[in-house]
Amino acid sequence: MKLDKKKIMLITGVLISIVCSWLFVRKIEWSSLGVAFRDAKYIYIFPTIILIFLAYYIRTIRWEVLLSPVKKVSLLNLFSANMIGFMANNVLPARLGEVIRPVIIARKEKITVSTSFATAVVERVFDILGIIVIASLLFYFLPSGPSQNRPVGADNHIEISIVNSKIVEHGRAAIANSQPNNQKKKTDSQAVLHQLKKWSAIMAFFGICAITSLFLLSLYPKKAGAVFEKLLFIFPHRLRSELVNLLHSFISGLQIFGHKTKLIWIGILSIMVWLINAASVYVLCHSFDIGLSFAGSCFVTVCLALAVALPQAPGFIGVFHIATQKSLGVFDIGLTSAQSFAILLWAISVVPVTVAGLLFLWREGIGFGEISHIEEKISE
Repeated sequence: MKLDKKKIMLITGVLISIVCSWLFVRKIEWSSLGVAFRDAKYIYIFPTIILIFLAYYIRTIRWEVLLSPVKKVSLLNLFSANMIGFMANNVLPARLGEVIRPVIIARKEKITVSTSFATAVVERVFDILGIIVIASLLFYFLPSGPSQNRPVGADNHIEISIVNSKIVEHGRAAIANSQPNNQKKKTDSQAVLHQLKKWSAIMAFFGICAITSLFLLSLYPKKAGAVFEKLLFIFPHRLRSELVNLLHSFISGLQIFGHKTKLIWIGILSIMVWLINAASVYVLCHSFDIGLSFAGSCFVTVCLALAVALPQAPGFIGVFHIATQKSLGVFDIGLTSAQSFAILLWAISVVPVTVAGLLFLWREGIGFGEISHIEEKISE
C-alpha cells in the first residue's frame, strides 16, 4: 500500500492520540474517578454548553464580517456551515471540517471555493493571533509560572522554631518528607510553562508570517499573480493560467485587508472567542469544586488550543485529555479532579457540537457520505 502525505498524517495523528490516551488512562484511579463523578454538580454543564455555542456564534459573526466585502451572507447559513464543519472535525480524519465549511458556503452562496477558502484561512490566522495575545498577557502577569506555592506551613515552622525546638525538629522532618513531591510538582509545572512559551513563540512566528503574506497578496494582487505564474513555468500554459486564476480567486477572499475598521473588529471578535472558551472552562470547574481563577482558565484554554493543533485522531481523543490534565496540574489541582474534569469537558465540547452538526447537515439536505468525500467533490 502506497502511503501518501494524507495517510501518513492520519497514521501519525492516530499514534499521537493512542500515546496520549495511554498516558492519561494509566494514572486513573477508577474508584476515585467514580466518586468524583458521583459527587459532581452537573448543573454547571448547562451554562458551559451555552458558552461553548456562544463561542461558535461569535465565530460565525466574524466569518460574516470576513465575507462581507465579497458577499452578504446570512448568519444562519454561516452558523450551519460552521457547525457542520466542526462536527466533521470531531468524526472525520485530517480536520476535513476546515475544508467542508468553506465548500458548503461557496456552493450555497454561489461564490468560488477558493474565495470562500481564503476567508477560512484568514479566520485561522486571527485565531492564532488571538491565542497569542492571551498567552502573552498570561506570561506578563505570571512570568515565572502559575504555581509558586511554598510547602504548606513552612513559614509557621520557622516561627515555631524560636519557641519550641521539638516542634522545629518535627516540622523539619515533615518538610523534608514533602520536598520530593513538591519539587517534582514544581519541575512539572515549569516544564509545562516552558513548553507553552516555546509553542506560543512558534505560533507567533508563523502567525506573523501568515498575516504579512496575506496582506501583501491583497495589496499587490497583480504582482503576486505575475510572480506565481513565473514559478509555474514548468507547467503547460493552460494549466498555468488556471492556477493563476485560482490564485486571484483566493486573493478576492482577502478583500477584508482593505477595511481597517473591520480588521480591528475581527481582532476583537477573535479575542472574544477565546475568552468565552476560557469562561466555559471556568464555569465547569465548579462541577468538581476546582478553585481555578479566570486567569487559570485562560491558561488551560491556551494549552488546549496549542495541543489540538497537533496531528491527532478525530475528536482530539487523548491529546485533549492529557493537555487538560497537565495544565490543571500546574495549579496543584489533584490528579483525580483534573482527570474527571478533562473527561467531562471533552464530552460536552464534542458531543453537543457533533449532534448540532448532524442536525444542520440534515437541514441542508447533505448526506454524511457526501461530506466524507469532500476532496473528490472539490476536484469535480
